[in-house]
Amino acid sequence: MVDVTERLRVGVIGTGFIGPHHVDAARRTGLADVVAMAGSSVERAGPVAKRLGIDDVRTADELLADPTIDVVHICTPNASHADLGRRALEAGKHVMMEKPLALDATEAEDLRRRAADAGRHAAVAFTYRGYPMVRRARDEARDGKLGDLRLVFGAYLQDWLLEEGDYNWRVEPEAGGRSRAVADIGSHWFDTVEHVSGLRVAEVMADLRTFITRRIRPREAGATFERSADGESVAIQSEDAASILLRFEGGATGTFLISQISAGHANDFWWELMGSRASVAWRQEDPELLRYSERDAGSLSVRRAPAADLVPGVPSLPAGHPEGWNDALRDLFRDLYASILGGGPPGDHEPYPTFADGERAVRFVDAVLRSSEREAWERL
Repeated sequence: MVDVTERLRVGVIGTGFIGPHHVDAARRTGLADVVAMAGSSVERAGPVAKRLGIDDVRTADELLADPTIDVVHICTPNASHADLGRRALEAGKHVMMEKPLALDATEAEDLRRRAADAGRHAAVAFTYRGYPMVRRARDEARDGKLGDLRLVFGAYLQDWLLEEGDYNWRVEPEAGGRSRAVADIGSHWFDTVEHVSGLRVAEVMADLRTFITRRIRPREAGATFERSADGESVAIQSEDAASILLRFEGGATGTFLISQISAGHANDFWWELMGSRASVAWRQEDPELLRYSERDAGSLSVRRAPAADLVPGVPSLPAGHPEGWNDALRDLFRDLYASILGGGPPGDHEPYPTFADGERAVRFVDAVLRSSEREAWERL
């Protein structure tokens, strides 16, 4: 059993795009010290750890075996998540896992059960839940301000894989899984909308498209968002984009578009909920604002209040100082760490996205893949 002190000791596995952001966000919670990093090898991880001011660089095996580390962050390619998650739980660690939790629902369910049996706090990094105005929208939707929810729609659009020379391990099924755009960013949209609305998706109808059927794989592995014109042309099977219809339990309906090839859309994530009284919309590229719409009152844009939306603990920025994605990640980690430091066992209503939420997102991706293959509605 891990001994938890007043400040948690954190180890991060993964030194690619997302791992350093986990290091930064964990430090800024004020509740944890990042004491070690691990990568695919000590040699590859060393320079990244040094830039981050971390002297202790290890293999993943060594990090997991350290009894003084309380929480392990898993920030590796998707195919390794399930194995590392199991091993971390067996070692008695609390876990923060990058999404997807696993590559299929069977593995995701196994991880969720293992976390429950181990009595460990186990979270999935659905970052957008951490935004102050997303939390405010959730409270108001759950309090009935919108009335009965009827329609949900939105999109998550990117352009970092727009061209044939854009390449990343996510396009490789053996590393990223069968789904790419839906598993990578569609899962964020799905989780955020269910979290804010309180609705549960019952069925999906999906149309997946691979517009770039061949990409240039660079001769040497590159970082996320890097381009290459020198390499091998390889066939691509995972989707570039998806159009998805939704049916929710209770009768609401919805639709959203996912794309990683939409020119000029760097990280354009937005949603709108429409109820019998009012509608509310949020956009990640203007995260401090909620737009409310009513028939008689028209539209009203509301920005984050000077104090009302601040999170207790480590100071958040006051209104007028926009909080962004890295701050949302920090606040997500702060919820996890505070729950661990509270000393109680994990429950059904944790303030962070749990492995159960991660399993549900994996089931959503699986249903989308089945729907596209069968050209039919599929239940989650």
